[in-house]
Amino acid sequence: MFTSFFVCLKIILEVIQLIKIEKWLDHEIRFVLGEDGEWWAVAKDVAGALGYRDSNDMTKRMDQQEIDSFNWKKKQPEDYAGCFQDFKYKPKVPIISEFGIYEAILNSRRKEAIEFKKWVKHLLKTLRKQSGLEGFAVFRMMDKEHQKKAMEQISQIRDAKPKHYMKANSIANKVVSDNYGFEKMVKKDEMTPEMLRDRQPVLDDTVDLMKVKENLGLDVSVKEAVRKKWIKS
Repeated sequence: MFTSFFVCLKIILEVIQLIKIEKWLDHEIRFVLGEDGEWWAVAKDVAGALGYRDSNDMTKRMDQQEIDSFNWKKKQPEDYAGCFQDFKYKPKVPIISEFGIYEAILNSRRKEAIEFKKWVKHLLKTLRKQSGLEGFAVFRMMDKEHQKKAMEQISQIRDAKPKHYMKANSIANKVVSDNYGFEKMVKKDEMTPEMLRDRQPVLDDTVDLMKVKENLGLDVSVKEAVRKKWIKS
């Protein structure tokens, strides 16, 4: 019913950057520019697209900080009226933030949402690995200090070289292997839980020293420095 309004207004309103209408599959989702400079989605549209009973069913499980309302009549009614005919008698339009949209997707049972959740989980696993945590330490991902460290590492990924990761793992594996009396280096996936526990701080130190060496142009042997600190006498 309102599709014709959407089509007619889309070009006009986007020019003056008041509202955007995104089409996902067969659903049109309205976005309004918030006072924070971010785009907020109309909760009703998101709920319909993701298969919720209604917007209340969707937002009741959502962080309240991600929910707000948009009074289109207090803005520029002549510009918004055609796009909000379904809120003619309820000028306060419930809207959700980008984070709110992610929450809605993660709680949805649509097959597209399920695939998105799988993708997010793979991203988190990759982040966990890149931050130096083993699988058994996954709960440390909820530690704020570790999250901060992980985000700092993400910002450096563009400059990271694959050979650096390989070298750091090799140094850490060799140090732990030596400490446990192995003549040859034991690979990570062949280590015991105790070895993996001891390996983590060695790997952390190795990565940190490699970054410092590269950033400051130091003439030091990372391998020797790490071995000097961690090899048990």
